[in-house]
Amino acid sequence: MDMRNNVFFIRYYLYSRRYFFLQYLIFFGILVFFNFLFEDSRVILQYVLMVLLILSCLILWMDVWVSFKNFRSQCLYEESRAQSAIEALLSEKVQKLEVKEQERTSLERERYNDLMDYYTLWAHQIKTPIAASSLLVQDLEEQDTKKQLGQELFKIESYVNLVLQYLRLESFHDDLVLNKENLEDLVKEVVKKYAIFFIQKGLILNLHDLNRTIVTDKKWFMIILEQVLSNSLKYTQTGGIEIYCQGDTLYLKDTGLGIKDSDILRVFERGFSGYNGRLTHQSSGLGLYLSKKIANQLGNSLALESQVGEGTTVKIGLAEKRLVIE
Repeated sequence: MDMRNNVFFIRYYLYSRRYFFLQYLIFFGILVFFNFLFEDSRVILQYVLMVLLILSCLILWMDVWVSFKNFRSQCLYEESRAQSAIEALLSEKVQKLEVKEQERTSLERERYNDLMDYYTLWAHQIKTPIAASSLLVQDLEEQDTKKQLGQELFKIESYVNLVLQYLRLESFHDDLVLNKENLEDLVKEVVKKYAIFFIQKGLILNLHDLNRTIVTDKKWFMIILEQVLSNSLKYTQTGGIEIYCQGDTLYLKDTGLGIKDSDILRVFERGFSGYNGRLTHQSSGLGLYLSKKIANQLGNSLALESQVGEGTTVKIGLAEKRLVIE
């Protein structure tokens, strides 16, 4: 045990035995007083005093040793032996409460797993009618209607994927595969997926300085890129989006609405939609929260700067860090 525990034991022992020590001092004080009071019996009293002192020291040493062993066992193994009937009763009640707490925790975990399984099953099953709807849209002859319905189906599918990604975050490390990936290829793959929105809004896309290799999990890293790019497209109506790498940081800069200063500190909170989300009714409050969680798990940093009316710049730190698997 460390010094702090030893000091705590000494303080605890002295406090718990304070009445014994008080009686001990009073008793020996009386013997010493009698020793001076009765001169004829002084030799006998001194002998008795010496014997009692030796016995008291032995008993005290044994008590200290037993108490210290019990204290050490409690510190190391969280086990202790009851010293009295009250302690035994309290110990029994504590054990019963611990059993009840374990049962309650186990029941809550089981309910949580059942709920996660239900949501996961729902998210997978809803993809079937979405895919069927996409095939039906392809048969439409009117191009404007076909394009609008296609975009809406894409949004629905993105929201369903967002739910699935959120559910899978609980078992993040079970699905983690790290490889060397080309950053430019990853960015272009995500941009291609959202190309229809660039065309619809007439936004300019500027990609440069992206030719570098990073060590990451492609699937999870692309989720970060998708969520960040999706947010930029959602709140950018004119101008364009610039994506580039400088040093160990990937920048995604848009010319959108911008974020109010009062919202910047909370944009990564779960369920927070902010002023822009309430204004456009297009925010789930999960996208940036999910991106931040994934970035932390991958060893990346995620931050943003914004100016209302000028746009937002998202910064993804790419510096390689040692991952801690919990």
